[in-house]
Amino acid sequence: MTTLQATDQRALVAAAQAGDERAFRALIEPYSRAIEVHCYRMLGSLADAEDVTQEVLLRAWRGLSRFERRASVQTWLYRIATNACLDELDRQSRRPPPAVEPYPDERLQDVAAPIADPAARYAQREGMELAFLTAIRRLPGRQRAILILRDVLGWTGPETADLLETTGAGVNSALQRARETIDQELPARTPPPPRTVEADLLRRYVDAWERSDIDALVSLLHEDATLSMPPQPTLAGAPAIGAFFAAVLRGSDIRGRPAWANGRPAVAMWERTGDGRWHPHRLLVLTVAEGAVSGLAAYGDPRVVMAFGP
Repeated sequence: MTTLQATDQRALVAAAQAGDERAFRALIEPYSRAIEVHCYRMLGSLADAEDVTQEVLLRAWRGLSRFERRASVQTWLYRIATNACLDELDRQSRRPPPAVEPYPDERLQDVAAPIADPAARYAQREGMELAFLTAIRRLPGRQRAILILRDVLGWTGPETADLLETTGAGVNSALQRARETIDQELPARTPPPPRTVEADLLRRYVDAWERSDIDALVSLLHEDATLSMPPQPTLAGAPAIGAFFAAVLRGSDIRGRPAWANGRPAVAMWERTGDGRWHPHRLLVLTVAEGAVSGLAAYGDPRVVMAFGP
């Protein structure tokens, strides 16, 4: 979705500051998804990102009277969102961070994130990869914010310094430390397989699951494929994974729906219980290498599964 023309934006700001809630919604709606994605990158949790995005909109509404009409609405919202995420990270600092949750690719269709600064190092897909988002969790909150703003969103040093109310030198120093940490934590990146290969494997995987064809499912796996499903131990090897799937399918009515998460093929799984209703079961995110599924990561949070459609 394109951003508002400056004249339209000024009119909406004036109306919103006069108390028009519809004008406020129209003002922020073009940026709401981008703000959610920013919160997701900062927090690594879809549920937390959704909750904090609502907090951001509430803070924006309450602080609208202090918004200067000559300023950029987008920059203003990113400032509120970044500070809200830093507050949330402070609240979470006393407990171990959970695993990064997947994010639906479908939601990215409304997000325009051009890379404008040559210093930006990650394209949009790279900036949403689960390995990258896991690595940046090693960073303190402000370093994380600076890395995302500079290296993913392509903001300039002065823009980032202004948003965080710090100096350019402070931004550059924090960015250097953040990059050093990420370079140590992030595994060497290999080019992803063609999308057509991933899509074909996903189609065949869902088809085999719908037919309860365990042999067909196993044939799609690397011999040394792994299935991670915390807190349960990781399963290693296609035969072990096939045996586990056979046990799951025995006596259960579980259906799979193809999806895409963080640039990877995924399967949203729903289970029909005795009352005839469908309930979220798991989201499986597939890693594809050399034409086969080399890894499966299972996520059991119902809110995550529901984000990928009914």
